[in-house]
Amino acid sequence: MPSTQQLNAFTQAFHRAAIPRLAAEPELVERALHTLKRWHDQRGPSASDPYLDEWQALLSGDLDVLLDQVCADSDRAATLRNVSPLGFVLTPAERQALRAQSAA
Repeated sequence: MPSTQQLNAFTQAFHRAAIPRLAAEPELVERALHTLKRWHDQRGPSASDPYLDEWQALLSGDLDVLLDQVCADSDRAATLRNVSPLGFVLTPAERQALRAQSAA
């Protein structure tokens, strides 16, 4: 089982790779926003709502700010990465390669 540090390294690397794709493919931003809406609609109110709301605001703004906020070395950034709507952005092979790098 990966350590907390390995998981954090993976999620940070994942988002460093995924967020630039949002700029290259704006439809991915719309898909992520749709994912957030679906989560809100399906779950109703939850403790993760402030983080999901933050994701919505970040996705609606400057993607450089999104990258800075989500990929920072902070507990808040780690929490944002753990409730990320971007899981679909990278391919399974890309995710696996990042997992292998994070485990090394």
